[in-house]
Amino acid sequence: MKAFKSLWFQAILSLVLIAGIWQMRQRMPSVDTTGFPEAAEVVPVSDPPRPTTPIQPRHDWAQVESDDYRAYVRNLRASGFPEDLVREIVIADLDALYAPLEDPLKFQMPAPDAPRSERNMTFSEEDWARLLRLRELRIEKQQALKEILGIYVPRELLRGPRSRNYEAYEYALGLLPQEKRDAAQLIIEQEIIADALNHQYYQGAEEVEAYRRSTEERNAALLQILTPEEFDLYHRHTTPAGTELARQIIGMEPTDEEFRIMFQHAYEAWIAAGGVYGRWRAVPVPPQQIQAAEAKLQEQFREALGEARYLDYQMAIHPTGQQLRNFAARYHLPHETIATVFQPMREAAQIESAMNRAQARQDPAGAARLQARLTELRQQAELALGPELFETWNVNAGLRPSLEP
Repeated sequence: MKAFKSLWFQAILSLVLIAGIWQMRQRMPSVDTTGFPEAAEVVPVSDPPRPTTPIQPRHDWAQVESDDYRAYVRNLRASGFPEDLVREIVIADLDALYAPLEDPLKFQMPAPDAPRSERNMTFSEEDWARLLRLRELRIEKQQALKEILGIYVPRELLRGPRSRNYEAYEYALGLLPQEKRDAAQLIIEQEIIADALNHQYYQGAEEVEAYRRSTEERNAALLQILTPEEFDLYHRHTTPAGTELARQIIGMEPTDEEFRIMFQHAYEAWIAAGGVYGRWRAVPVPPQQIQAAEAKLQEQFREALGEARYLDYQMAIHPTGQQLRNFAARYHLPHETIATVFQPMREAAQIESAMNRAQARQDPAGAARLQARLTELRQQAELALGPELFETWNVNAGLRPSLEP
């Protein structure tokens, strides 16, 4: 019954609307069409005539290509090809030309996530001779590119069987003056091969000592062609003490001078803790010596950077500081506010861990003292951030991103 009434109401409403529209049309003034031109006759439009001869391309590729690469480059440039594209075309051609010669000589590198036993593969005299032949071919190709293009083209770094940060070597070579890169690269490659051979013939302390000698010989040879400033630039971008330091202080954004000083101290601490050039703690040393080296390093950083920049360094290397930096970026907080909050929040995170240990030991008195201090630190943070942002921090601080799809 209700459905019937609804349909009846809709029908009546439709009739009322139709009647209203009819009355409006009756009241509209009529339009005088006198003087308007009659509609023009529609004339069908035929397709445009098709060309009787095929359209010629802008460039005839057959006239551009040449067996003489110098003529080929001249034709490409004359045809209007950008210089970067000309370079890419020629390099790709020569890479394809040399690939059948180079590929059989390359050392098959294991996967980065392979077991250490597979990554530190054996290396024989035959492997050495094969890599040297590969280097000769690459030098030959590099010289050919220079003759064809008239510009310097870097050569790919030779890679041995030992795990190394080869990308860091290539980056550091790219920072050197162009006229010194090839000579420096030859020295570095010679040490890479020597290290692989030393690992083959020596074990334990003997191998570490052989590695020390080969790196000292490499550095001495580099200092013969590089200025002290150029060598220092190369050293801090290739030594793990430098690359690891650069990774740790992301967000601090040190100046070149700050990073140079920090690296000097970090490398001294690296050696004091048993490191041998690129190898972390290759020489066993007492734990107390390692702790003393780390404490000295922090004092050197504080003195060299000053209190404000040392605080920036601490925020960069500490998880709480990294979270605060992201928090500040999201809510547009000034650096001064985050610097004020960092110390109490870092201590609060440490106290929370200590409280868990106190509760596990069933030490209620100790847990109560820690809770009182934690409350005090949180009040300091809330005063600096304000109640609303402080609550937002508490809600989101413990969240972790999910990588699930």
